[in-house]
Amino acid sequence: MDIYQSRIATLKALISDLTLKEFADRHDLDASYLSQILNGHRNMGERAAANLEKKLSLLPGTLTAPAIGGGPSPGDAAFSATAQLEIASSSAVADALGRYNQQRMLPVIGEVQAGEFCEAVDNFQPGHADEWIESGGPAGPRAFVLVVNGFSMYPTLAPGEKVVFDPDMQWAPGNIVLAKRLSDQSVTIKKLCRDGNEYFLHATNPDWPEKYIKLNEEWMVCARARRKIVEL
Repeated sequence: MDIYQSRIATLKALISDLTLKEFADRHDLDASYLSQILNGHRNMGERAAANLEKKLSLLPGTLTAPAIGGGPSPGDAAFSATAQLEIASSSAVADALGRYNQQRMLPVIGEVQAGEFCEAVDNFQPGHADEWIESGGPAGPRAFVLVVNGFSMYPTLAPGEKVVFDPDMQWAPGNIVLAKRLSDQSVTIKKLCRDGNEYFLHATNPDWPEKYIKLNEEWMVCARARRKIVEL
């Protein structure tokens, strides 16, 4: 694996499960240009790699020098130069993925959109959101941010706060979830709880009049909350 292949491997890892167009739109890049690089029709030289690092908000060296990192020392005779490069490149890919996961941009959607999102989450496109913010940590490929509206979860969640929801994350009693009522497509944020074999959506606000909603065939859990986005 030479330096160009290492750069391409790192870029592919950053793109992950996104389509090339989704990745390009999210970072204001030219999808055809990325395609040429990934298909080997254009080399990712040092200048091109440095420009992509800036566009993706990566640390210098992530793409320009992906072979720099952990692994055996150059003087270790037990490893060939090729093996050293591949091991170091794997380490660089892991580091790049960690940084990218923290910096990944997620769409901020409203309540009406959230109902539609539960219907066709795979078809949600960057143009459907007016605002994008950093995920602040790990998030699945279909994760999104929802703005809290109402006081049913106060003080756990206050109106106006932004919460990362992940449709691909397994949910269980005790988790805060986004649920949709099938009859009118309305959505609600509640804490999931269980009593025997029955599940309920719990409003944690002690003064909320309807504290429990039985989770039956009328309701569908769309996503699990991962974290709040705190902006200062």
